[in-house]
Amino acid sequence: MIEGSEYIFDLSKIFFGDFTLFIYLEVILRVSIIMLYTILIIRWIGKRVVGGLGSADVLLIVAMGSAVGDAMMYPSVPLSVALTVITLIAAFQKLYVYIGIKYEPVRKITDPKVTKLVENGQLLKENFTEDDIDEFEVYMLLRQQGIKFLSEVEHAYYEQSGVLSVYKFDDPKSEYSILPEHLDNLK
Repeated sequence: MIEGSEYIFDLSKIFFGDFTLFIYLEVILRVSIIMLYTILIIRWIGKRVVGGLGSADVLLIVAMGSAVGDAMMYPSVPLSVALTVITLIAAFQKLYVYIGIKYEPVRKITDPKVTKLVENGQLLKENFTEDDIDEFEVYMLLRQQGIKFLSEVEHAYYEQSGVLSVYKFDDPKSEYSILPEHLDNLK
């Protein structure tokens, strides 16, 4: 940061700084590498990290926040560089969504799939490893949906957003309580 007495108002410097044209090529390369890498890392970490948002949405919020904040806070960051970064982030997001919609193989890599965790009142533990989830987390997600008994659940799906979609039997039995005080009885 510069001292107030050293500051000179210069519109050219505000917009373009002291950079050559090569800074924009570097920015394009940096944004591309960081966006791709971060999407893969978020995808690897799993659904629970992003909650109701998609991995690209989380990345968009973080990257935009950083680019906008730096441009507003630091006089050493020329506005043209920040505007380039913000435009690239938005373009990358649009391209990411477009490719994900258009090409199924890409969507399988970038978007987590829906996983069935409960069927006919029984946990499908073999599916838990796909999303690194355990039975206690499934019970918690079921309780958040108002489920008291595992036998109430006809189907439960762990969605791409990390939310559990639950379909109940029309006339459920009340057995196999998943309330915390009864979990020891399930074993």
